[in-house]
Amino acid sequence: MAEHDLQERLNDHIKGAQAMEQNVKRMLDSMIGTTEDPQIKGDLEHHREETERHERLLRERLEARGEGTSTVKEVAGIGGALLKGVGDMMRSEKPVKNARDGYVTEHMEIAEYEMLERLAKRAGDDATAEVARRNCADERAMADKIEHNWDKFVDLMVREEALA
Repeated sequence: MAEHDLQERLNDHIKGAQAMEQNVKRMLDSMIGTTEDPQIKGDLEHHREETERHERLLRERLEARGEGTSTVKEVAGIGGALLKGVGDMMRSEKPVKNARDGYVTEHMEIAEYEMLERLAKRAGDDATAEVARRNCADERAMADKIEHNWDKFVDLMVREEALA
């Protein structure tokens, strides 16, 4: 692959990751709004702060590379997150479905950052590779929190259903 093409491909992946983080931020807002357990809500709020930082770091990498963000990717992500938010308010079994959706999303982010780190290294952009590596570590930590709380999510669902 020609160097110019590699750099353009990297720019596209950074834009995609930045738009992904904007989408995740809105998804987290919805999950926070439908979560009553204080510990889980706190974990989600902490991860939302991390997500804001991830998005900002990616935007800064784009600016450093002389690029802007992708409006098309941002709008598509926002639309999907808004639809999910409406669905979250209406659905039953919120604790387990939020956990499932969060777990899947974290793993999609992990995959995105693993690819971005490797692409950035190949393109000689060590700063972007480092951002991807650090963001990925936060995503892994959040996935681990979800994974270690499956029983709690089920307990919350059972309690919620019993009250309904």
